Amino acid sequence: MILRLTNEQMRLLRDESRKTHPIEACALLFGRLIDEEAVVTKVVVTPNVLRSSVRFEADPQTVFNVFEQAELEGLEFIGIFHSHPAPARPSVFDLQYMRLWGEAVWLILSSVDGDVAAFQMVKGELQKVALKVE
Repeated sequence: MILRLTNEQMRLLRDESRKTHPIEACALLFGRLIDEEAVVTKVVVTPNVLRSSVRFEADPQTVFNVFEQAELEGLEFIGIFHSHPAPARPSVFDLQYMRLWGEAVWLILSSVDGDVAAFQMVKGELQKVALKVE
């Protein structure tokens, strides 16, 4: 799987991460799944209702509204973005929730060193997703 984002989308996510630091930032990613590529066309920043530096939870009403709007726009759910005040890899909490979100891509940005990485849970196994920012 390849996750494709634009430079502008990545800049938005980095800016949100800086703005909310040390609280984890979060966003939902929508677009098109084409063969083995997930092309992001819409990024929706969502409030982290936990206001935590080690966990995140997107506001449930916002999530509902965003999914409804994406469906009206004919967009597919691609995945979830969040920042970590740690390396860009899933935490123990993330791994638990990844199992609940099917094969959604999890894009993680380290607010410590700026690294970005993407992952997917496929058949119970964590897999790294190639990331292309153009």
